[in-house]
Amino acid sequence: MSHSYSSTAYRNKRQPARDLSAPQLRELRKELLLVRADVERMEFAQATLELREAVTHFSWLKFIVPGFGGLRMGSGAKASLLNAGTIGALLKQYPVISSIVSLVLAKPLRATFAAGAKPALKWGGLAFAAWEAYRVWQQIKGESRASARSGDEG
Repeated sequence: MSHSYSSTAYRNKRQPARDLSAPQLRELRKELLLVRADVERMEFAQATLELREAVTHFSWLKFIVPGFGGLRMGSGAKASLLNAGTIGALLKQYPVISSIVSLVLAKPLRATFAAGAKPALKWGGLAFAAWEAYRVWQQIKGESRASARSGDEG
């Protein structure tokens, strides 16, 4: 005796939705996305603070991570006004600037490194080839002496 039920028989009944126009729905979605972005931004800031507090005993880290050692978190409008003018705040607000700056600064460093590496590789390769040739020559010379001695004894 099986009864056939519809697939929606056990679902919760929804309240009838108010009829919102398309622009109102878009505005509501936009607000939801903005709130979600703010929440995620605050969670990220909190996680960053927790990470910094967890690794404060690594004093050498301030030499590797820019802005790690000098950043002190303050509260109130005074601290935000002081931090607003710093380069770190500018880079946090516009992360593309930091990418562009690193690209601009890295190119001369790469060029300088490449300019120094090319002759070093060339002369190092020549020195390595000369050393290997010397070792092969020593082996051949040692084998010829060994064969000469065995020929004299026999």
